[in-house]
Amino acid sequence: LFVVARIAVDVAGAMLIFYFAYWVGRPEDFSLAMVLMLGGVAISLPFWMRLARAADKRSVFIAGALWWSVMLLGIFFYDPSQPRWLVLALAGLSGFGYGVADLMPWSMLGDVIDEDELQSGERSEGLYAGFFTFLRKLGGAAGVAVAGVVLDASGFVRGGDQQGEASLTAIRWLAAVLPMAFLLVASAIALRYPLGRARHAEIQAGLAQRAEQG
Repeated sequence: LFVVARIAVDVAGAMLIFYFAYWVGRPEDFSLAMVLMLGGVAISLPFWMRLARAADKRSVFIAGALWWSVMLLGIFFYDPSQPRWLVLALAGLSGFGYGVADLMPWSMLGDVIDEDELQSGERSEGLYAGFFTFLRKLGGAAGVAVAGVVLDASGFVRGGDQQGEASLTAIRWLAAVLPMAFLLVASAIALRYPLGRARHAEIQAGLAQRAEQG
């Protein structure tokens, strides 16, 4: 789940600069779009964290991933002739889902570590965190590399002021549809995530009982 979500995050981040530069035709809007997106992340995180305390984390992840997918769909269908504020609004609203896709798996990892401790009798935060970090770099690098190959195959001219129709189409698909596809796959994986609130409460009770018994 984490690797698939990270590929969506990294591919979108790498391709959006090409999207604004060549499809939208306003490269100066990229920085503003990123500011708005990060603003959306900052604004939405307290809401998502409160929701995570009341609902299963997998449900929160799926809700955030689907929200972001809808915004990416809007970015895909955006036409440069449409108002400038529309694509900037889509970027800002994307931040509400981006934050969940990026951070919620780390929150879910804590539940996995608790379950592992209950089964093995050992606490392995360092091992899990190191493995997660490695997978983040591996998955993100692989996703961006494949996107770059597709971009080159479309005839993309690096440093060029204008791009052909095939390159513009590839940019739109790589910036929006490909991340959306990975988010939907991650949501499908999350449906099978077994550590809901009730199960995690049982795990914590078992750990507390073991601690009381020394």
